[in-house]
Amino acid sequence: MKKNVSERSRIADPILAASGHAAIDWAGRFSPVLNGAVRDRLGTSDLAGKRIAVVIHLEAKTAFLATVLADAGAEVIAAGSNPHSTRDDVCAALVERGIEVHASRASSAERWEQDLLAVADTEPDFVVDDGAELTMRMMKSRPALYGRLQGVSEETTTGVARLRRLESAGRLPMPAMAANDAACKHLFDNRYGTGQSTMQAILALTNVRMSGLVVAIVGYGWVGRGIATYVRQMGARALVIEVDPIRALEAHMDGNEVLNASDALGRAEVVITATGGVRAIGTAHFDALAPGVILANAGHHDLEIDVPALQAAATQARELRDGVMQYTVNGKSINVLAGGALVNIAGGLGHPIQIMDLSFSVQALACHEVITGDYRPGVHTLPHELDQMIARAKLESLGVAIDHVTADQADPIDDLLESV
Repeated sequence: MKKNVSERSRIADPILAASGHAAIDWAGRFSPVLNGAVRDRLGTSDLAGKRIAVVIHLEAKTAFLATVLADAGAEVIAAGSNPHSTRDDVCAALVERGIEVHASRASSAERWEQDLLAVADTEPDFVVDDGAELTMRMMKSRPALYGRLQGVSEETTTGVARLRRLESAGRLPMPAMAANDAACKHLFDNRYGTGQSTMQAILALTNVRMSGLVVAIVGYGWVGRGIATYVRQMGARALVIEVDPIRALEAHMDGNEVLNASDALGRAEVVITATGGVRAIGTAHFDALAPGVILANAGHHDLEIDVPALQAAATQARELRDGVMQYTVNGKSINVLAGGALVNIAGGLGHPIQIMDLSFSVQALACHEVITGDYRPGVHTLPHELDQMIARAKLESLGVAIDHVTADQADPIDDLLESV
């Protein structure tokens, strides 16, 4: 079986497996919910015979999720949702563990597309997706296989928005679980996970000081909130750029300075995009950027910062240090981190393991729920009781006990409803 998996897979180098195994095992040590209550709920038969494609940033934490699904009986095929975040040693370890993989770090856009289509061609029953990257490609390039999908579970805000657009257009013929909308995902992953890992990566790549640093955050969704919180707590000054008036007002109430792009960009020493869209920083913004500015992407798309436009406008481009590319535009230096890819994963280790324990518990239960439940085509949210199950298991792993509402604390309306 493993020999066949090896022959079907496309990875960089199988000799790297040893460090990949160590990384996966380390992730498992700090994933008490996924490795405990969730593993128990999945059992060993409900997913038996189901082919599940896992297309998320392919590093150790994702690999551990893949192994948990495989241990529950599923046939798992993995690829990376972004080649810049793929870890080659982890890919090699997964293949040794009997999981088919199509991915290598820093592969070209064309090679990455081929890898995703290779996963599609395995005819998965269910897709665990990130940004709806595989789902969209199956719809476009493998419509027959797309029509046979039994379900999808989506990791990101961007991907959920895409699925909802497909649903509105009548192009979503299967049930899709919006894993990102679960409380145990977006309240912790998007906020605490991205907030911490983004700042860790920026500091590791640049070695700049945080105290007094002026940081502009483009977008104030859950990711932007988290980044702004960490920026302020680390002694820096947070400027927020937002087009939604409600979010802008929330950013103001949270203690940030809210400005339009032209005013904020001229003051910012670091600009972090967190919109989940494309060209949050593009050609129209280059003149407004302060000389020597550092640009980092914490959203989904590699084009959130329009690096190709920077390359076209630059009279000089050079790598200042590992992960830092400097472009000279109209005599002004603009520094881009991690090639414009997701800075926390392409330029760092991604979210803390304990945070992804929550997120990937949501993903695993979303798979199980759609496969074993009776869901109509369309976008769905993980049942509240499963969200609570994850939170309760996490609290137990932390040794935290909470109270329950007693009979004398019950709302009087309960008695009225029972008497009707």
